[in-house]
Amino acid sequence: MRNFEAKSDYIDVRMRFLGNIEAKIDTKGRAFLPAQFRKKLVHGEEEGLVLRQDIFERTLVLYPEPVWNDLMDELRSRLSRWDRAQQMVYRTFVSGVTYVSIDSSGRILIPRDFLETVGIKQSLRFVGMGDTIEIWACQANDNLPIMKKNEFAEALEQLMSSKDSQLE
Repeated sequence: MRNFEAKSDYIDVRMRFLGNIEAKIDTKGRAFLPAQFRKKLVHGEEEGLVLRQDIFERTLVLYPEPVWNDLMDELRSRLSRWDRAQQMVYRTFVSGVTYVSIDSSGRILIPRDFLETVGIKQSLRFVGMGDTIEIWACQANDNLPIMKKNEFAEALEQLMSSKDSQLE
C-alpha cells in the first residue's frame, strides 16, 4: 500500500490550469496571460505555446509545447501515412496552428485571423482546462457551453461508474 502523505512517494509534475479569468485585448491583439497560468508555465519551465482553433467549439486552445507534442504523437500513431483520407485529417489538424510566446510583460500576441475566427473583439476569457487553456470571446450574453447541473451529475456518474467497472 502506498503512503500518499509522504511527499517523496507521490509527486505530480503535470501542469494544471484551473480558473475562468476575463481579460482585455489591446489593438495589436495582445492579452495578458493570467498570472496563475504564467506561474504554472514558468514553474514547469515551459516557454513554447501552440495556439489553434478548437475542433468542436468557437474558441481557441493554448497548448504548452510538451502537451501539443504528446497530442501530435498520439494523433500520428493513430493515422496511417499511406491513407489519403487520414493524411487529410492530419493536415487539416496541423494547418491551423501557430506558435506564440509570452513577452517580458506577460502578454501573448494572438494573430488577427485567429481573433476574427472566434469573434474576439475587446475582451476575452481564459478558461483553464487542466493541461490546456481555452480562450473565449467575452460578450454580454455569452455563456460558456457547459452542462446543466443535473445533466452534469448524471453524465459524470455514468462515466465514472463505467470506468470503475472496467477496473474490476
